[in-house]
Amino acid sequence: MKNIKICIAFLLMLAVLAVFSWAEPYRADINRINDYTHSIKEADLAELNETLLRVVDVFKFDTPICLKTEYNQTFGSFADDFFNGNGFGYGTNKNGLMLLIGTDNDMIYIKGYGAGAKIFTEEEKAKLIDSMRELRAQNMSWLACAWTYTNAILKVLKQHKDILAEYADGNIVEAEPKRNAPDWWPKDVNAFKDFHDEKASRVIDDAHIFSKEEIAVMKERIKKIQDENDFDLVVFTDKTSYGWSHGLYAADFHHFNGYGFGDDFSGTVLFICMKEGDRGWWTAATGKCQGIYTEKVINAIDDNLEPYMKGGKYGEGVINYLDDVYNLYKLPDWYPKNPEKFEPFKAENKPHVVDQTGVFTEEQKAEIEKQAAELSLRYGTDFVVLTTDKTIRNGTIANYARDFAKYNGYGEGENSDACVLCLKLTEQGSWFSIASTLSEEGRKCYTDKNLTNILGHSKKKLLKRGPYEAALQAISFADKMYSKGRVWHEIYFIWPIWLCALLGLIVAVCVLDPLEASMGSIKDKKDCFRYYVEGSFQVTGEEDVFIKTYSTTKQRESSYSSYSSSSHSSSGRSSYSSSYKSSGGRSYSGGGRKF
Repeated sequence: MKNIKICIAFLLMLAVLAVFSWAEPYRADINRINDYTHSIKEADLAELNETLLRVVDVFKFDTPICLKTEYNQTFGSFADDFFNGNGFGYGTNKNGLMLLIGTDNDMIYIKGYGAGAKIFTEEEKAKLIDSMRELRAQNMSWLACAWTYTNAILKVLKQHKDILAEYADGNIVEAEPKRNAPDWWPKDVNAFKDFHDEKASRVIDDAHIFSKEEIAVMKERIKKIQDENDFDLVVFTDKTSYGWSHGLYAADFHHFNGYGFGDDFSGTVLFICMKEGDRGWWTAATGKCQGIYTEKVINAIDDNLEPYMKGGKYGEGVINYLDDVYNLYKLPDWYPKNPEKFEPFKAENKPHVVDQTGVFTEEQKAEIEKQAAELSLRYGTDFVVLTTDKTIRNGTIANYARDFAKYNGYGEGENSDACVLCLKLTEQGSWFSIASTLSEEGRKCYTDKNLTNILGHSKKKLLKRGPYEAALQAISFADKMYSKGRVWHEIYFIWPIWLCALLGLIVAVCVLDPLEASMGSIKDKKDCFRYYVEGSFQVTGEEDVFIKTYSTTKQRESSYSSYSSSSHSSSGRSSYSSSYKSSGGRSYSGGGRKF
């Protein structure tokens, strides 16, 4: 009985081995050409697919082709997913060559596997790509390109039968160690030449954390940002950063993949790393965007993004992030589309109070308007009180105020003299600034000292009484500045107290000095025993009476700009760099967090 069981087990083992030995070393049930763009007719697809299957049979080498309109991954990542996920490749070494075609932007990408990685060097792949690009330049179809490509690889395979034999099914060939860098990273950074790729996808999801619907919404948001601001933006996710810092990986991705608009490649990239133990995100900005992304801006954006990242709502978080970027870039309605071609003008019936934040009541606006208009009429200079909750692309408040006056036709006289008191009011804090567009004559009273003193008075009023009182205070001191040419420091406005103190000091000295002299402490005298009368000695008390004390104090005053003052302070939690370089030497700013 025991022998029978052994025989049965042996036969079953042989059957299993037979199944494996008869199994095909490749999948013949899947199409070798997959056209998701419907660029090629069904009959032509069938003919080409049959040819590609014969290539597998004859050369033991797989050659799948994929046509898509757009790729939401890096090409290397998509090629790996498509090739391995569909079971392409011949034998144990998965010999093959993957061709990706992007029909919307004429993108062509080739990647080898197994024997394909050894046979098709970078030079060989470049020849194949160039031959197809020449056909496209002649308006030839993608079908013609596919046939040309197939015929070309057949010639190459015939020349490398030795390598095909080395990688034959059953011969396990140890793959060459991969370099610690992504496929898109240049082989020679020093030889890399900058380029623009306007047609590349602006959402690259190599980590597969977004849905198709979310990607569609992101692309729509990015397109709107690009159209209205002429700044580029790309969202990129990956399963790793190859041990590099998130900031460097983000900058290199942006640099080496042709992103950015204009000669300075203005734009940003949001990189999300999903590697376990190193999860985080980073915003990298270059060109005209570099100065916009200050530490304060990065922290504000990251504060909004962090709950989504920690909650696993990645797509929703990025969409919200793009809305924040849109609002950051958005220009005021009065800002010209082409500032270089702007022609100055003088507006009529200009309001002297422009409350864009709605902080003033109608009665308050009327009073400010009245006083500012009287001041303007009295001194021939437009004086405007302006409130806002943001500046132009995170610029200074002074520049915002100056642009407001310039592009809204403010200014009196031949030299268009104008002065704008700008209050920036946000949930994070309040800021003051005074900006002017004045002639040489008009600037004489606008000294740094005068402006500093006006802002100092107004800031205290803002903190104690609010924006309305602060605005009236600024108008009052501006009047003094125009009429007297100087605004005194607030210390001079308490001169009566100083006078009283001085008089009190004089009186005190006159009164206390004689008193101090008459009430001095008892002092020892040498050789006093000769004055001693026996029987007259009595012990009495002795004490020092302190008439006055002297002490010094030093007040540490807060400092503020000559042109602006702030009641806001913040310390963010994002890592931040105002200037760092990609591996290719391009300058970036940026910041991010881990989660």
